[in-house]
Amino acid sequence: MERFVQRANLPESKVSEVIMSDYKPCLKKELEMMGIRVRVPKRLESIEGSESYHADMAVCHLGGERFFYADEIDETVTAKKPLLNVCIFGDNVICNTRKAYKPLLDVLRSEGKNILHTNQGYAKCSSAVVGESALITSDESIYRVCRENNIDVLKISFGDIRLDGYPYGFIGGCCGFIDKNILAFSGNVKLHKDHENIRTFLRNYNVYTVSLSNERLYDIGGILPVKKFL
Repeated sequence: MERFVQRANLPESKVSEVIMSDYKPCLKKELEMMGIRVRVPKRLESIEGSESYHADMAVCHLGGERFFYADEIDETVTAKKPLLNVCIFGDNVICNTRKAYKPLLDVLRSEGKNILHTNQGYAKCSSAVVGESALITSDESIYRVCRENNIDVLKISFGDIRLDGYPYGFIGGCCGFIDKNILAFSGNVKLHKDHENIRTFLRNYNVYTVSLSNERLYDIGGILPVKKFL
């Protein structure tokens, strides 16, 4: 038996289904070996390269059975218009309010979410959700807005995360929860220069890590937990 994850990005138990790019087939295989189904988002033809399959570009999960899908909204998602790249955690939402999809923001506001503006349009990609009020990021604007709003945040260095076609990828794009206290990474987090700080920060929230490969971290557009076992 399973049901939808009720709190976006924060499953209450072992995850049974995620939305994730299959750009790295070995990662999909690893999750499937753990009994987790991998649903691959529809390709965004308006975006080139591996980003066209990124979950954090193609879908935004609000919790429960509520989703916004890029191919169903009335605007076109592009690399310069990451309309659904919104980071939801607990009662908080971090996004570039000028670039985020307005009907999505309207729904979040109607639910009483605390919507915080950042200049970073790729807010979800740039943020690893750790708890209802805790993030890891390398982005200065996200770090600043967290500090200003009493959100616990760890700022890490740029780099050590690969993304084809770009100098580097982002921390939120290479991880996601697969259980209440298990954060899965697309590669070996120990190869990141700040891995000791990352591990210490996660342990503060009783969160442990699983590496889906022994390679360096790779930005696959995140691992989005959408269903969990009862």
